[in-house]
Amino acid sequence: MTISPTTASAPTQRTDSAEGRTGRGRGFIRQALDAGIHPATRRPLQAGQHCGGCAHLQVKKLADDSRHLKCGLVIGTGRRNGGPDLHKETPACVAFEASPPAPTNDGTREIS
Repeated sequence: MTISPTTASAPTQRTDSAEGRTGRGRGFIRQALDAGIHPATRRPLQAGQHCGGCAHLQVKKLADDSRHLKCGLVIGTGRRNGGPDLHKETPACVAFEASPPAPTNDGTREIS
């Protein structure tokens, strides 16, 4: 039996042929943001807004009691985990809707 030496080749990236994007996970999130696309909704980014102030940002509690921030526009749309985890600082997409002010202890709404 003869064993041929392996050749050094560049790592290959998976391509999702349906949408033409490469990779998954953290690398894809950075690629999407660099391209001006929101990583969860796949919509263009809205300048000056962040997911932390959006009404669609939700906390998803998993069976292991961990909590993850997700976009409510993509939860339950076929993805096993409801899209990528987001941060409050993630740039928002054009579907951004300002979240209502949080209620205060006296029952009024705080205005920022």
